[in-house]
Amino acid sequence: MKEYSDYHLQLLFRWGSQSWGSKKGKKKDSGLLYHSVGPYGADYGAWMRSQEFQIQEGDCGDYWGCAGGIAAIPAVKMNDTDYVYDPAGAMFTFRADAKIGRHCIKKGNAEKPTGEWNQLDLYCHGDTSVHVVNGVVMMVLYNNAQVDGGNVQPLTKGRIQLQSEGQKYFINKLR
Repeated sequence: MKEYSDYHLQLLFRWGSQSWGSKKGKKKDSGLLYHSVGPYGADYGAWMRSQEFQIQEGDCGDYWGCAGGIAAIPAVKMNDTDYVYDPAGAMFTFRADAKIGRHCIKKGNAEKPTGEWNQLDLYCHGDTSVHVVNGVVMMVLYNNAQVDGGNVQPLTKGRIQLQSEGQKYFINKLR
């Protein structure tokens, strides 16, 4: 499988109406996993270590570090568990073994209603990545890295994974 670095990935997606399993009746949830490295199954028995551009109903553009993914993101602390991207905010390092955790909430909402096509753009250059939804920057991640065997290493390239968590969705024009 091919690894990618220094790229612009674009796709169109829209939600379907079906859901099943533990996700039945809940928010539609998927993801674009990038800079994926290591073995499959490292995160929740399914995904490789990676960075996640969240594709979830109402949360498109959020960040999740998967199985040791790390990112430095300027953010504002909203409460004990929630941090929201803010380019003027303090720089926080999001990682699973840190008190703040591995999740940062995007700033704003540019997602279209269920059934309409949404355009996602992911820009990756070196150890920086940018999540864009329908032309609006949701967040910029710096110092993308990974914890591998207890050591922190830059995460600047890897495979692409498309995640589906019990929700039907459609992808068009992936490039």
